[in-house]
Amino acid sequence: MREGFTPLIEQTHESETTSQQQQGTCIHCNLPVPTSRQTDEQPWFCCAGCEVAYAILQDMDACLLEELNNSETVPSSDLSYEEMDHPRFRELYAHEIEPGLFRIRFHLEGMHCASCVFVIEKLPDFLPGVISARVNLTNTSVDLIWDSASVSLSEIARTLDRLGYRPHPPQHNDAEQIYQRENRKYLIRLGIAGACAGNVMLIAFALYAGMFTGMAAEHLNLFRWTSAALALVSIVWPGHVFFKGAFSAIKTRSPHIDLPVALGITIGGVAGLINSLRGTGEIYFDSLTVLIFLLLVGRYIQFRQQHRALSHLSLLKSITPRSARLISNDEVATVPIEVLKAGDQVEVRAGDVIPADGVVYSGDSTVDESILTGEARPRIIQTGAQVTAGTINLTSPIRLDIECVGENTRIGRLMNLVELGVSSKLPLLELANRIAGIFVLTVIVLAIVCLGIWWSSGVKIAVSNSISLLIVTCPCALGLATPLALAVAQGKAAKRAILINSGDVIERLSKPGLLWLDKTGTLTYGKMQVHEWHGDRSFFPQIRAMEQQVVHPIASALTTWIDQQIGTEKQEFALRDIDYSPGLGIRGALDGTQFAAGSETYITEQGGHVPLEFQQKISEYRQRGLTAVIVVAEGETQLVLGIGDDLRPDAAATIQKLKTEGWSVGILSGDHSEIVTPIASRLNIDPELVHAAVRPEEKLKIIQESTRRGITVMVGDGVNDSAALAAASVGIAVHGGAEASLQAAAVYLNRPGLAPLKELIDGAHLTNHVIYRNLLMSLVYNVIAAGLAIGGLINPLIAAVLMPISSLTVLILSFMNRAFQEPYS
Repeated sequence: MREGFTPLIEQTHESETTSQQQQGTCIHCNLPVPTSRQTDEQPWFCCAGCEVAYAILQDMDACLLEELNNSETVPSSDLSYEEMDHPRFRELYAHEIEPGLFRIRFHLEGMHCASCVFVIEKLPDFLPGVISARVNLTNTSVDLIWDSASVSLSEIARTLDRLGYRPHPPQHNDAEQIYQRENRKYLIRLGIAGACAGNVMLIAFALYAGMFTGMAAEHLNLFRWTSAALALVSIVWPGHVFFKGAFSAIKTRSPHIDLPVALGITIGGVAGLINSLRGTGEIYFDSLTVLIFLLLVGRYIQFRQQHRALSHLSLLKSITPRSARLISNDEVATVPIEVLKAGDQVEVRAGDVIPADGVVYSGDSTVDESILTGEARPRIIQTGAQVTAGTINLTSPIRLDIECVGENTRIGRLMNLVELGVSSKLPLLELANRIAGIFVLTVIVLAIVCLGIWWSSGVKIAVSNSISLLIVTCPCALGLATPLALAVAQGKAAKRAILINSGDVIERLSKPGLLWLDKTGTLTYGKMQVHEWHGDRSFFPQIRAMEQQVVHPIASALTTWIDQQIGTEKQEFALRDIDYSPGLGIRGALDGTQFAAGSETYITEQGGHVPLEFQQKISEYRQRGLTAVIVVAEGETQLVLGIGDDLRPDAAATIQKLKTEGWSVGILSGDHSEIVTPIASRLNIDPELVHAAVRPEEKLKIIQESTRRGITVMVGDGVNDSAALAAASVGIAVHGGAEASLQAAAVYLNRPGLAPLKELIDGAHLTNHVIYRNLLMSLVYNVIAAGLAIGGLINPLIAAVLMPISSLTVLILSFMNRAFQEPYS
């Protein structure tokens, strides 16, 4: 760096640092800096890419390699990515360009801005063996070409991870490829229709000006025929979808909005061509091309909604791990999940997700099965126990014989039920389509009546008035009424952190029905916490010291709560003979004193004495749905704690409001009835609508039976809810839910609590009113316009000018929707 510029640059740097600290923005790209990256050290960067790029732009190229290899500000997942070096992984995801040279595409987490692109594409400069790295910021992916003899794929993946961009292999998805092809077709049609409409409108301005100032005949004919050519392109190419839909409606004898649209386009186009040949009269091409463009915009909005509603594939890979620890000849190797087959043996460490269904042949542990059952309490497993893919091994390493893998596992079968439920759910017949059949017949009859009324005044006048009627009543507003209102409502809902994937949700939620709620994570926080305690608090340090030896939700709740009560400073104890019984309790000697903590059954088995005073507290806790943990020292009970999952503070008020509006509310939970029943009682829910200890398959059956009787809404957050969410009339996933439940649901509430559920239902009710209002205004406009045409008060030119007014009215009314008003921050 030149010395003459150094003071100025340092001064500028100091000024930029002070400014960005005050505003919380990145010093490099000026985008907001996440809270996690706002450290005491300055300057701040929004991502790792900006940090490295900023250093390079400060003439620090020599430090690039050191910056990348030693960056401590970038969080790393500490994954080894060993499975990527397995031949099966390369066979599935990589393509051999020439011997030893491979190409692969990774999807990257943490892609943020152009600086990220810059850093990742520098990969070949500092990692020998990487030939090229090309980033696509739009879909957050990188295409890599590497020499397998010089660098392993796992090393490339670890480098990307160390930079802050965790790599994921691509998921093969035929449905997504089909969507991309269809999306491209829609965009091409929109582009052609927009170009035709824009150019025809420019020509129309010239023709309208010529009506008042005069225009040479050759120029007039040139403009009219140029408009005709452009309109013909718009009608034949992008506009053919309406004729295709109209033909299908006629063939199946089912009313559809495409019928009146195709009729209006045909009549307007034919009349315009005839007038172009005659060299006189209105040609209508400007109105027709704009009509086609606007209707295609509405059609594209609906297409995107349908895609989001059906983006449910590849759920299994989001739940099960992508690698496993395969045991072969007493050696353990990390392999891709696709390598596993029935009969293999795998090791599952504490904290790992179980990769397949199987039987434990070595080790005792506890397993968190809440992803499948919804039961918050872990299940104790010993040698010979069955375990399921997707569940989490909590406490100790286990080894198991694999029985089922992939789609044959229980979680795989459940995901198939999810996909079947989503794909087989037929959309509701839009009100506009129900009106369409009546509308077409009415317009045709009115046109014939108009022709008959004016026939005595001359054929020319009769035909002109009939054409005016058909043009002015073209159902542009009718076609836009629903998609515009839904698009505006979805946009406003997104600002309130309510993501609506399917437009059908609005109509389905507008009237009361049966609302089923999952307990864990929906009515409650889904996290164990200490609610009450009774006894001697001087034993808190000993409890913490013992529970820290255990990996278990209850142990975590106890240690976290005790830290809050007495501080995080630890008191040292001499621990001896610690013995943990999974799911029951723990015992051991602390400074020579024998302690035990656990359930009443466990304490009794250890010879502990529980006085009546503590027994009464235990009974009280159970009645409230809490788990009692008893602490004894030298056989005498010193303390009892009530642990449970907190009820969300807005649950009771929200449920009461919904019941007041006519909704029936019930609970579907995998938890034991001892826990579910007290919560249902606190929420004043009808006991006949409370189902506890139900499996995912049973939840699905209950939802299917409810749906046959009427509108059924399912609200949940776990994988065990996903099949029920997909089968319900409306599936709603709540904040913090599993990815499978989010993809199976039609709505995602990205705010904690149940208050957003009430806001969603209120918003759907208001939006449905807007849709009805739009349709009513469209019909009122058509009635008035048709009356003017039959009365001979408008000619074809005025009819062409009036036709877009109804669309503008619908647009204004849609934006006046009062639903989801205040933005969520």
